[in-house]
Formats: sequence, structure tokens, C-alpha cells
Amino acid sequence: MKKIISFEKKIEFPSMIGEVTSISLEHDLEFIDETNIEGMLTVNGTYKLTEASMIEEPFSYELPTEIILTERLDTDSSKIEIDDFYYEIENDYNLICYIDIRVEGVEVVDIEEQTITNEIETNPIELQELDLKIENIDIQSTDNDIRECDGELQNIKEEENNEEIMIDTKETTVTSIFENINESEETYSTYSVYILREEETIQSLISKYKTTKEELEKYNDLTNLTIGTKIIIPLNE
Repeated sequence: MKKIISFEKKIEFPSMIGEVTSISLEHDLEFIDETNIEGMLTVNGTYKLTEASMIEEPFSYELPTEIILTERLDTDSSKIEIDDFYYEIENDYNLICYIDIRVEGVEVVDIEEQTITNEIETNPIELQELDLKIENIDIQSTDNDIRECDGELQNIKEEENNEEIMIDTKETTVTSIFENINESEETYSTYSVYILREEETIQSLISKYKTTKEELEKYNDLTNLTIGTKIIIPLNE
């Protein structure tokens, strides 16, 4: 990863700046941790009070600097260098320094997308393999065929083979296992957990994952989003 961080630093001189005759920029910036850089930018040089003056005055200013990266970098292999530096004189007393710092390194990447397995996938009986077949059910009833006897229903009609058919009082509804599944509603078996990056918006995530703001609001608080916020995204498969 290579990133350019730009700074604009104002240095106020105690006397008029007629001409800057020499100038240099040094730094001792270093990584505090994987995302934070701290240190000093030091501006040294000489200047004249007026362009016609023969006397040069030295100057040296230390500029405290802090950089917070949105990415995590491997501090052992990363480099911090001055990419560009120029200046201008403002109102004869101020030196405006424009500084570009280049940070290069190997990004430490976490697994951003985790697959959350739906409980129905871990069930030994998979819904896709459930096959209920109901064939040749023929229920016929005639008057006085059924009477109540000691809490049970007994068929008193004698069949041609003279066997009694006992009917269990516990009713079984074949479709009861589907009562909690609304076929009109879409279900998800996997999700994505996305870490919000710099310059990304909810609209860009909606376009990328082909979802809607309403779907995201079911799983996330979209009112206070910052860089690094984890957002749960339902995958419509």
C-alpha cells in the first residue's frame, strides 16, 4: 500500500522575510502502532530581511505532526518519506509550507467477510431433502359410524373382514411444520460483515451488494457510522 498525506504548516517569523536563501525539511516520524505515526517535521534554512540585504539570518522550526491511518500496516516493513515540499511567503512574516508525506507498507488484512451459517443448514434434516408424499387418502364418514368411548373415538362400523378400526384422537396436520415459514417473504442463509472504509458510504454498499437501505436498517444502526464500523449485510441468494 502507498499513501500520500498532505500537510499545510504556517510558520510565523519574528521579523520580515525579504527572501529565503536556503531551506530544507527533515523528519523523525515513526510508527507508534499499526495505524498511528508521530514525530517532528523540522524546517531549517536562512533568509534575508530584505532582498537587498547582505546579511542572512538562520532559522529552524520544529512542527509536531501526527498521522492516523485508516489501514493497519506492518510496522517492520513500512517506510515514511518526504514525497514533496514547497513553500510561499505570506504577508512578509509568515512562511507557508506545503508538505507531502509518503507512507508505504504491507497492509495487515483481517477477514472482513464472515459467513454466518443458518441454523437450518446445520440441522441433520435439510429442508431441501424433505419430501412429504401423501397418496390415496380417502376419508369417508357416515352417520353414526363414530361414537365417543372413554375419551377415544372408536369406529363401530364393521368392515367386510369384521375388524375394528381404531382412530387416534390426536389430530395430525401434515402442513404444520411449514406454519412458521412465510413463502411470500424472502429468507437469507448467509450474511456479510463489512468493515466501513474511508470514502465509502451506505449508498455505495447498497450498489455493491445489490440491497436496500431498509434491509440494512433491519440489522444495523445507520445513524452513527464511522470508519471501521462493522456492517451486517444480508446476502440475497
